[in-house]
Amino acid sequence: RADETRRKFHLLLWNIYNFFVSYAIVDQCKREDLKLKRKSKNVLDRWIISQLHHLTQKVTDSLNQYDAFSAGNAIEGFVEDLSTWYVRRSRDRVGPTAQNKDDKVECFASLYEVLVTLAGLLAPFTPFIAEEIYRNLTGEESVHLADWPATAYATAGQAPLIKNMELVRKICELGHAKRKEYGIKVRQPLGKFSIFNFQFSLNDEMIQLIRDELNVKEVEFIDGKEELAADFDTQLTPSLIAEGKARELVRQIQIKRKELGCSLTEKVNVTLADWPEEFTQYIVDGTLAETVHKGNSFQVERK
Repeated sequence: RADETRRKFHLLLWNIYNFFVSYAIVDQCKREDLKLKRKSKNVLDRWIISQLHHLTQKVTDSLNQYDAFSAGNAIEGFVEDLSTWYVRRSRDRVGPTAQNKDDKVECFASLYEVLVTLAGLLAPFTPFIAEEIYRNLTGEESVHLADWPATAYATAGQAPLIKNMELVRKICELGHAKRKEYGIKVRQPLGKFSIFNFQFSLNDEMIQLIRDELNVKEVEFIDGKEELAADFDTQLTPSLIAEGKARELVRQIQIKRKELGCSLTEKVNVTLADWPEEFTQYIVDGTLAETVHKGNSFQVERK
């Protein structure tokens, strides 16, 4: 049980913290800017902050009733959601390849608020990890001398947001199961994803999350009263095949960068036997390639 907790909670939390610190350093984020709470336009930021408010309320109420078990379970579930959905879906929003600077700042500010608040909530449970995270992020003396995180009660708009995000994640699970059934990797873009027996409404931001997560060009909703179901149009056009090949090349180059020990901002020179030339800029942007040359074999060299 102790080793399972270490793997499923402590390492998960530390990887989130390490992700934030690594990219915040690369993007030269200033602590003073991150401490300024702001209302993000991004639906992922709004969702995770709403979840944070609910978590703070749950942990505070549970501990006031001497129910440490429920408080601990709530924190564990939040950290899993933070890692498997928020951070994973936000990776492309930060770092040297991210283009939208305003969205980048909102992502860092949101994750900063989450980690600092989480450190406060964790102080009675994991005092040393909480102390390390809190002191490094805030520059203050100790999490154990700080006030308990303030309970921010849910606003009218938070409940629908949380409910709709749950629905989006359920739809994405159905989509991933279908891709696995067809044996088609997520890196291969598909033309259309159809959701059957849909009785709800999702805004454009939520639909875009489904597109990005399942790597599809179009999402189609079909009304019905039976159980929710989903399917893909699996016909691969030359354009979709070319994009899939470009995505696979980016993955291979990134693996090679890691093997070479490249830093997050380091440029590389890439040699490829063949690639879809209409996606040259996509490959360059996604791998920080200084050049892409044609050659007899696949090579990635430090600049």
